[in-house]
Amino acid sequence: MTIDDARDVELQVALLLRLADHNRRSNPGLDGTLERSAYLALRHLVTDGPSGINDIAEHLRLDASTVTRQVLAMEAAGLVDRERDENDGRRAVITATTAGHEALDATREARAAVYDELLAGWSTADRVQLAALLGRLNEALDTRRANR
Repeated sequence: MTIDDARDVELQVALLLRLADHNRRSNPGLDGTLERSAYLALRHLVTDGPSGINDIAEHLRLDASTVTRQVLAMEAAGLVDRERDENDGRRAVITATTAGHEALDATREARAAVYDELLAGWSTADRVQLAALLGRLNEALDTRRANR
């Protein structure tokens, strides 16, 4: 890759982030869906099961204090339950509630519908390639973060 190629990628990623955020805020089909932080935390809890704050923070690559604030907001909204660990009373265990599962499912469906519409003219092969390339980019970003 040349520096010009890297500049092109950087520009496209910057535009992607800005446009995706704008799309989320201005798309009526996404009204009432989960914010990104709650969405990602709930996906982790539903996929991996009940977790502690530090486990969620590690999975999301965030500071535990940030996740604690997010969990408190999700708890207030009825999306998660927070209980003390039976084996370690200092540790809280976070579990997605039925409402959390429902909100996650609704958000996943709404987001998928948005991207299905956006990519309607794309071939299946192009969609698969886009997902694979974005996955590689995310892996590279995460590896770089882990090595610092």
